[in-house]
Amino acid sequence: MKFSISTVIVVVLSLGLLFVGIADVIGVFHFKKLFPILNFSRYFDIPSLFIVFGGLLTNSSIMFSPKVVAQAFKKVGFVFSHSEYNEQKKLEAIKEVTTWVVPFNQDRVKFLNEAVEKYKNTTQGYLFQLVSANYPKEEIVEIADKYIHQNFVQEKKLSEVFKNMGNSGPAFGMFGTLFGLVYMLSSMDDPSKIGPGLALGLLVTLYGVSFTHLLFYPLSKKLHLAAEKEKQVEEIYLSGIYLILEKKSEFFINDALKAEIDRKYLAKHDKKN
Repeated sequence: MKFSISTVIVVVLSLGLLFVGIADVIGVFHFKKLFPILNFSRYFDIPSLFIVFGGLLTNSSIMFSPKVVAQAFKKVGFVFSHSEYNEQKKLEAIKEVTTWVVPFNQDRVKFLNEAVEKYKNTTQGYLFQLVSANYPKEEIVEIADKYIHQNFVQEKKLSEVFKNMGNSGPAFGMFGTLFGLVYMLSSMDDPSKIGPGLALGLLVTLYGVSFTHLLFYPLSKKLHLAAEKEKQVEEIYLSGIYLILEKKSEFFINDALKAEIDRKYLAKHDKKN
């Protein structure tokens, strides 16, 4: 197994955040005294955030590669820019497939060359490359199925990053709380330290639970659903290209792909019931 220096660096930095947060909770130093500007709310505490996110990043960077964790956070932008990911995209894919029929039948070589360039670095481009290589239709379907499944597994892995953070969030919140309780109990001779120690300890748990249920679990679910929808769209492109190779007409392809969508929807609906 190849040694990953990036994983070591990320884990060390994440542990550094965790220990800085713990140092504040147990009274080694106080962020709000060093930076009075942060003292604007009793519910906002940087060290508590350090404990939660330092612990979560350490955990996730060990379970997944730092590259996968970074890709998961990049997908957050996708989540907020694609609030609606419905059947419309499938219908747009069907419409796009039907526009390929005439130019493909008129000049196959020219169309494939232009399509490979136009759809570079996309699933459509990969499918057209397979067609250009003159694979038999059955082999194109077999190879493309594996490619689409691999894409789905990769996208699903990104949702697993946030699911793991959601599973671990409350635990790291309790982790910080226990340090706060230890500090509080060791300061029983000084009543002025009991309240702040307990408050800081409980605040870490509050952050852990809040981020878990308001952010990490919803993000995980949204990314998983988006991966499933994208897989379905890619399967439409594959079915469409197969039908084009079968010399089917635009109207037949349009109706066949829409029927396939309806059939899968009904099967899914029946399964739920």
